[in-house]
Amino acid sequence: MKRKLLVAVPLLCLVAVLAWFFRPKHEYLGEAYVSERSTTLWSSVAQVREPIDTLHYGDRVEVMARRNDSVKVRTVSGAIGWVDARLLLEPALWQRSVKLLTAAKAMPVQARGRTKVQTNLRVEPGRTQTRLYQFGRGVPVEIVGRSVADWVQVSDERENNEAQQTKKEDWFLVRGLATRPPGETSARSSESNNTTQPGDQTVPIAGWVVARFVELDLPEAVREGMASANVRPIAWFELNRVASPSGDKPQYLVAGTRSGEGQLCDFTVVRVYTWNARRTRYETAFIENSLCGQMPVRLGKGPKGEPEFRFRQMSGPKEERVYRLMQTVVRRIREPGDVPGKPHAASSTKAAKR
Repeated sequence: MKRKLLVAVPLLCLVAVLAWFFRPKHEYLGEAYVSERSTTLWSSVAQVREPIDTLHYGDRVEVMARRNDSVKVRTVSGAIGWVDARLLLEPALWQRSVKLLTAAKAMPVQARGRTKVQTNLRVEPGRTQTRLYQFGRGVPVEIVGRSVADWVQVSDERENNEAQQTKKEDWFLVRGLATRPPGETSARSSESNNTTQPGDQTVPIAGWVVARFVELDLPEAVREGMASANVRPIAWFELNRVASPSGDKPQYLVAGTRSGEGQLCDFTVVRVYTWNARRTRYETAFIENSLCGQMPVRLGKGPKGEPEFRFRQMSGPKEERVYRLMQTVVRRIREPGDVPGKPHAASSTKAAKR
């Protein structure tokens, strides 16, 4: 009996060691984050395969193996499958996107608009910069900043080399929502929601997009006034609301430019549109031209609660300009330390369509 035990115990130990040595090993090559609104987790990389799960923007996965353009991953719930490697963000890039979102959240909204086409969201201005996400067409965004980058074109689209290397285009820093597809049971919101709504449970995102791929949601009267003045709007704001027999009417501040893209100044023109209750129409109450304004434009209140707006000049005396709307008159306010200049006689009262 003792002899049998002396033989059995070592054999059992040997089996245990071999079982541990040849146990299934879980590879771990790091982590990554899904960069698409939704993507399928597949059972294999073969042509005949089955969907295992659906992943969404921001979902964290563990990378287990790589094969060509595909990556084997494990989800937080433990599901294992294959996804396209191009649809994942490396941890370093994900952290950059988090920092970018944190910075964008602290910036005042300069305009609201919607994407005209499918639009890539990038970590920096420029078409060669890394893509973070892709918005669909008609997605609401909030614009919080502007920049300029080289206009990179595909080589076979160039007819000649004339000035191509110096051509610039405008980019907007925007906030939006990386929402789940409509109709899903796990969907938390729809794309029609705004990023600033309280209690919003969707995934916020921020990044840079080509400015002309965004259409600003300008009120119709203001849009017509800017178009007739040949001014391209860059930013717009609601200053206040005034009583009217047909209901309260908002009054607007619009910043824009008559120049093309790629200019140093964020905007060169400021216009204020006020509501004339007697004539029941919007009128251009104030115009300031020949500016070189820098975003952001900040709104505030005067000592008597009057609407106020301010911004910094990017050229000349790099001062902060402060303006105040008193009923239908806009005046520039001189603050301590301002250098007096020539008086501005830019205010006017005319129909918004002029």
